[in-house]
Amino acid sequence: MKAKQKDRVLAWLKTYGYITVRLAVTELGIMSLPRRIADLREDGYIINMHYKKTETGSRYGVYTLAE
Repeated sequence: MKAKQKDRVLAWLKTYGYITVRLAVTELGIMSLPRRIADLREDGYIINMHYKKTETGSRYGVYTLAE
């Protein structure tokens, strides 16, 4: 049985320490990362988000699991 999307996001966070929307789409096939993050927060996980900038000045969110 396939793991639920939120379980796959949680496993990724525990393994790699962070996730972005692009990683969620390309590596996990998850199109709505913010919704999965909200699901995990509802389950009691503390997940932080901060923005990073690309070399061209575009911003993107990086989610991390609090220790």
